[in-house]
Amino acid sequence: MKVKLCLLPAKGRTFFLYRLCSVSLLSLILFFSVTQLYAKDNSIPAKSQFDPALTAVAKVENSIPKADFSKIFSSYAVVTASALNLRSSPNTKNPPINVLHKGTHLLSLSAPHKKWLKVKLPQGIQGWVAQAHVKFYLPVGLPYYAGKFNSTPFTSSLEASILQYMKEAYTKNKLKRNDKLSVVVQDLTTGELLVSLGSRKSVKSASTIKVPILHAYMIQRFKGKIIETPNHKKLIEEMIRFSSNSSTNTIIELLGGTENIQRILNNTKLYKELRLLETIPEDGRTYRNKISAADLNQLLLKIWFKRVISAKYSAQTNKVAAKEMLYLLGLPGHAWLKDRIKAGTCFSANKSVKLWDKTGFVKGVNGNAGIVEIDTPHGRRAYTLVIFMEREDYLTIEGDASSWSERMSLHMRKISELSYAFISNRYNSYNECGHSQLIRYTKLALAPRPLQASL
Repeated sequence: MKVKLCLLPAKGRTFFLYRLCSVSLLSLILFFSVTQLYAKDNSIPAKSQFDPALTAVAKVENSIPKADFSKIFSSYAVVTASALNLRSSPNTKNPPINVLHKGTHLLSLSAPHKKWLKVKLPQGIQGWVAQAHVKFYLPVGLPYYAGKFNSTPFTSSLEASILQYMKEAYTKNKLKRNDKLSVVVQDLTTGELLVSLGSRKSVKSASTIKVPILHAYMIQRFKGKIIETPNHKKLIEEMIRFSSNSSTNTIIELLGGTENIQRILNNTKLYKELRLLETIPEDGRTYRNKISAADLNQLLLKIWFKRVISAKYSAQTNKVAAKEMLYLLGLPGHAWLKDRIKAGTCFSANKSVKLWDKTGFVKGVNGNAGIVEIDTPHGRRAYTLVIFMEREDYLTIEGDASSWSERMSLHMRKISELSYAFISNRYNSYNECGHSQLIRYTKLALAPRPLQASL
């Protein structure tokens, strides 16, 4: 109704009121225009890449209803104590019904500023906690610029912030121009593709190829082509958990060699850039095997939504296989095997954040593919993050290859922090890690000047 009034002739209104309505309408048009921006790398269209067969499995709210901001301050809270008792009544006489760990998100059901607070967990459990050990917070949206956008389109403000981060890294010579980024981030709650940059670029896979090899093993095993033995199980765990090259080669031999594994995986119609051409040398220097961030992301989706073997097989069979693969991807490896998604980030100490992943490194490429799950006031939320930094001509890397890898790891972790902050903000999760940097790069990206980053 208010918009219709603005469109009426200005008879009887002051010139000031007419201009005010015009500006408001223009801002509204600009707002809706912004939401229609498309991805720079549109090789993975968001609609087509989220398998329709998975939609029912992921059937959750597509958006969080915006709360009344006059009440929201007393609605959102997070546990600040290392452990906090949830009680059935506001006193200490009854034993606790649950123990809440630090970082657990709550919804307040009673007014603040009292000794006790009635709360509800995302799972629906209600109870009382000591208010002194919770922190109230107000979710704040990301900055919005209602002006002329850059000529460079992007699929989300997260993608824009990553582009801006890369631009700055190149400009300040923190990165060489021939160090290229491939990255995919997808929201597993809605299926929305948030970032797709260089996603279909074929890169040296290094040890990330071990996840597709695990996929081939699971397919053959659950189809009855392989009868698993305790030794097979040991080799598979060593391949994923400790990134053992010798165990990987034994599994490749068990599956009939690289050519047969390629055929098995081609039959899934899942992979487009995957090329498995060689076993892994003793020194680990494998350069011929290739994959893309998009390929690994699609595999992670199949694992998460339990469709990893084939639609021809029962849901239970797919579920068991996916559960085993997640278990293996979640096992801790050697202390020196550091991931580039959580380890070393500002949220690394957050025990409520779960990670299932596989890293890969060889001179000229540094990669990590994983699923990250976080706690929010609306329940657990997860997203994929597949990221590679590659220098195709690895012979141009000066000095020790591990030094180059460490430099690339720093940038990969910064991008991971931006992604973590974005998902946390999207689902009203209290979080400071990466938030200020996300706002900074988002503001710069939305500024009315060209955004150019060589990826």
